[in-house]
Amino acid sequence: MRFPSARAEITSRPRRGGALLASVLVLCVLALSAQAPARGHRGSVLQSWILTVSAPVVRAVASVSRAVSGASSSAAEAWTSRDENSRLRARLAKSDEELLRLRAEVRQLRDERSLTAAAPFLPVVVGSAPVLLIERRAGLQSALVGIGTSAGVGAGSPLAVPEGLVGRVITSGRTMSRAQLLLDASAAVGARIARTGELGIVRGDGRGALLLNHIPTTSRVRAGDLIESAGIDGIFPRGIPIGRVGAVSPGSNLFLDIRVVPTAPFARLTDVLVLAAFPARDPAEGSSAGR
Repeated sequence: MRFPSARAEITSRPRRGGALLASVLVLCVLALSAQAPARGHRGSVLQSWILTVSAPVVRAVASVSRAVSGASSSAAEAWTSRDENSRLRARLAKSDEELLRLRAEVRQLRDERSLTAAAPFLPVVVGSAPVLLIERRAGLQSALVGIGTSAGVGAGSPLAVPEGLVGRVITSGRTMSRAQLLLDASAAVGARIARTGELGIVRGDGRGALLLNHIPTTSRVRAGDLIESAGIDGIFPRGIPIGRVGAVSPGSNLFLDIRVVPTAPFARLTDVLVLAAFPARDPAEGSSAGR
């Protein structure tokens, strides 16, 4: 039993000695390389070895660092760009809103100047009013205007624009009124052919056109003739343009069928002038005044 254990002890001793010897040799090599200068470089051989071995690791770490830094910079730039784009979009939306407001103000000012310029050529202008709503259905042609009894406007007040007659107020509240447009199927106005002096009645057809009635077939009326208010209906003043003759054709009962194209822009009414009612003069009153 003693003989085998002694052999194992003898075997283990050379192994330990070899390891110790190898360690001593490595330490000696390291010590020498730490003191031996590197060829063509500053520093020792050991430092050169360490730099050579660690170079790939350093490069890998540097690459990862650059990638992380680049990704972080890209993310920061993207965030900054999105934030800047949001601010620019908000600024652009505000500029568009301001531009629309300025355009609306300019258009309103232009319309008001146009109405003001037309006022001296129209009889007794009470004031101007915005058109709030236009209603068109089943022959009905009406509008809501932003003026009422507080401004002295009541039922029967005529409405006009620089281009011509528009209609009349039929009901009025304190600050708002409902008007019947000339295009309404039940609207009528005493009319006169400006060139020939013939009198008739202009009625709306409820679909956007006007008809001139009671003009005999012997009339010399022709397309393009101006039709104006005659002042014989007790509502509308005399001499305001209504429209121009668009077509003339033979009718029934010895009268012509005459279609009139309105001069007022009914498709784009924004503001109107309110006129004072102009009743027709009674013939008896005129004869008595002449005595």
